[in-house]
Amino acid sequence: MVTSTLALNRLAADGARLTVDLPLEAGTLEWHGHTRIAAPGLLRAFSLAPAGHSKAVPTHIFPGGRVETFRRRGYDLRLYEAVDRSNSCLIWAGPYHEVTTWFNGPAPRQSVLNALVAAVEFADGPEGAKITPRVQVGTQQFGTTVFGINDRVLIMALDARSARESLPDWQGMTRGDMEVWKDALALDPEQKAALAGTPFEWRYTFASPTAVFTVIFPKDGTEVGALGDPQDHAMVEAVLGGVRVEWAA
Repeated sequence: MVTSTLALNRLAADGARLTVDLPLEAGTLEWHGHTRIAAPGLLRAFSLAPAGHSKAVPTHIFPGGRVETFRRRGYDLRLYEAVDRSNSCLIWAGPYHEVTTWFNGPAPRQSVLNALVAAVEFADGPEGAKITPRVQVGTQQFGTTVFGINDRVLIMALDARSARESLPDWQGMTRGDMEVWKDALALDPEQKAALAGTPFEWRYTFASPTAVFTVIFPKDGTEVGALGDPQDHAMVEAVLGGVRVEWAA
């Protein structure tokens, strides 16, 4: 099936640049990400989301908790702590995106927070945000992932160099210079029965020369008429036939 595609440019959390060819049938995606940084005295995970996602922290995650805001040039630092001090998080809030790291317990003392903030560099822009170690020697950044999601499609992309080992041993179906595999989603019995025989019961994994990316079409099987909707099936066909991700470190 021939379809029009939109070329999107995205920035991964480690500074890598992605080009995503996405068929128009997929709709507009909201972009998220994840990365980890390990260094002497530092091992932290960071999650990335569009600006504004942290509004749920004081209202739904830590209602009644403590919040402190520290102004920085081009972004804010926001420290949230649960009212019982059981959990806390620190957020780099830029104009386009925000980065969050979570603490399993009370907010760290000020000197620890200062050391953490000094150890990483945050930069934000329309195509994505990055958070990288300021000192490269003895530091490792790994597990960097970029997610695009809406109510039709989920795309998860990684650098091929770090994700090749996760691919099946057998050759997948070829699509140009890519290989494609599909495997069953982990569904509960009711979902599995409802989605049986449809493209919505599978996870599709693609390996391009530079990226490994997974495509899922989320459905719970309860939508009336959704499983037989020709437009939904046309969307799936268009996305699987036209999606592509390239990752440039």
